[in-house]
Amino acid sequence: MKLHSNLSLFKKIIFQTANPILNRILSLQNIHKGQSCYIMGDGVSIKWFDLSAFSDKPVISLNKIIFHKQSNLLNLKYILWIEPYYFYPYFYDPSVSSSIFKNNIQKKYREKIKKHKNITFFTSLSNYPVLWDPNIYYLFHQIKNKNNDFKFFEECNFSGLNIFNGSLRCSIALAIYMGFKEIFLVGCDYTHEKSKSGHWFSKGKGVLKPQPVYENTFFNIACKYTNIHTITCDEKGTFLPSKTYTSFTGKKLVYKENYELMDNSMMNELSKDPMYKNIF
Repeated sequence: MKLHSNLSLFKKIIFQTANPILNRILSLQNIHKGQSCYIMGDGVSIKWFDLSAFSDKPVISLNKIIFHKQSNLLNLKYILWIEPYYFYPYFYDPSVSSSIFKNNIQKKYREKIKKHKNITFFTSLSNYPVLWDPNIYYLFHQIKNKNNDFKFFEECNFSGLNIFNGSLRCSIALAIYMGFKEIFLVGCDYTHEKSKSGHWFSKGKGVLKPQPVYENTFFNIACKYTNIHTITCDEKGTFLPSKTYTSFTGKKLVYKENYELMDNSMMNELSKDPMYKNIF
């Protein structure tokens, strides 16, 4: 498999040195060939959804669905947290804060990783020095590929698309890699016509933020390899084919506030994190 042409010499050395760690993911290639799955994001639309309606397929979760009070009703198979260096005791993200802050959220994640040994967690290789649980798979710039016969990554690279630029891209890439032939996006609100910014664990109903061309180039490629639908509240998708929650599940939309969906202790920890606002 060719290394990405944009990798620096230092990163190429890391890639080669870490081969035994990165090669573990080969066991997952085509493990779900021909199946359907949900990819579940943290969008504010989750506040209107009963998660028990999505218990019939494997779930790939982005970030925090495992802290949702109904997460135990899901067939939660995979969780992504690909932020580099996130599992260190202190964390710095210049996009949200000018200073280093104590990262207590990663402690909560560690508890979930240890408790749910049947769930596979994906994270950045940069977290390997501080995170070694056996149900973790590490990712670094590329995903290992048996016999160089998986062309999706090559096509993304050729188009200048980094599949690790955002958890949604990465989750779809992993779903295709694992052989899923149908993906339903739940709580991935930037794919909705009436897209809103905000999270299900934040206070309020979100802020309207249309994204008419969100990830169009990426989806043009991904849809060659799998069928992708987005589940909306009551509107259409912008680019992907869509189904409303009610038409897909047969259930009515019922709004719940964040304190009804997440335990207080977890909300308190989130409120200390400069990445998240409007928790209370």
